[in-house]
Amino acid sequence: MQAAYCALVVALKYAPVDPDFAIARQHLQAAIALSDEYHKLHNSIFWKTSPGSIKRKVREKCRNAAFDTYSHLLELADLVNKYAADQTSRNIPPPQSWQEFVNNLECAFEWIAREHSAEIYVKQLSLI
Repeated sequence: MQAAYCALVVALKYAPVDPDFAIARQHLQAAIALSDEYHKLHNSIFWKTSPGSIKRKVREKCRNAAFDTYSHLLELADLVNKYAADQTSRNIPPPQSWQEFVNNLECAFEWIAREHSAEIYVKQLSLI
């Protein structure tokens, strides 16, 4: 999750500062906070020596943080696509840093999907 956190922080740096993009920025900031929380939770115990009950609780909290991070990223992706389509329909060129923003979001999605797909899948199954 640390790699995704870094990519999200850089994406926030390049995110458009536009009132139409405000909700998307909020989702991005929430994803950053949750990915940081995941990192802190995961490193909050000694995994080899901690009791099983503590490990289960920390795993559950990490699973929730990973799922919530991914959920915010999905909402963000939807809003980014709508924003880009709206800007294109009004013939407004993309911001100078748009490509860096999109690249960092793609990296964050890739890293979360690669590193935490099982956690996200387990949480999705528990919601059904």
